[in-house]
Amino acid sequence: MRDRDREAVWWELDNGNGVAAVSMGWLREQYNGEWGRLSIGRAAEISKWLTDDGIAHLPSPMPSREAEEVLLYKRESPIGLLIRAARMEPPFAENPVAAAYFLSAVHSNSSTGAPDSGVGPRCVVRRGW
Repeated sequence: MRDRDREAVWWELDNGNGVAAVSMGWLREQYNGEWGRLSIGRAAEISKWLTDDGIAHLPSPMPSREAEEVLLYKRESPIGLLIRAARMEPPFAENPVAAAYFLSAVHSNSSTGAPDSGVGPRCVVRRGW
């Protein structure tokens, strides 16, 4: 793997605030331009390369058709945390209350247009019926 290939992926993510939509064909070119076609195994190899570099993707597993598009995001970025909370992935997997609180806080901040507006999250937690 050449560093410039990895840099192209990170450049896309950095210019999209931690998120980017790209085609599988473009990803194939970044990972190994010598591959003639994608396959399920090659898509899995690209997925592992991205994951090892802190980049997650949707859908998962990755499609194996070059014309299909995928959403890439930095796992530890603000948008990555938002996606992980909504999908109940770690660190939210075992704690729906934390996910709800986090998502509510994001909504409160985006509704006011200020990152710290003094308006706290409005999270409803119901336990039992």
